[in-house]
Amino acid sequence: MMEIVIALGLFSAVAVSLVKALHMTGDTALIIQRELEIDRILRSAMLDALSNPNLEEMNETVDVRDITQDDRSDDTGQIQTIVEPIELENEDGQLLQNMFRIEVIYYWQGEEGWEQQSAETWRYANLYKP
Repeated sequence: MMEIVIALGLFSAVAVSLVKALHMTGDTALIIQRELEIDRILRSAMLDALSNPNLEEMNETVDVRDITQDDRSDDTGQIQTIVEPIELENEDGQLLQNMFRIEVIYYWQGEEGWEQQSAETWRYANLYKP
């Protein structure tokens, strides 16, 4: 009888550990999926800002669904796009003309309140002009 009790106790400990491990794996998968979705949204907004042929200074905030064009998505939040001129110099100390800093910030309601993540790059203003 004692062997059965020990075997059941050991089996219970292993089963509980396995269930905890599966739960943690599921939580990790959800976190990774959310991070990939945030990356996709930021990438889409950045491509939208970079492909603008008439780059000029601006600060614009839009609903995330306007950028992703996905009405079925559960994503809510806002995308702020900031375009501002910057002064950059090359290795010889010459000022580079018509350079802009582009920053895209995604704001969303998370479990702990409002969260944000951003992406930033630079672009030559006349890049897409003939």
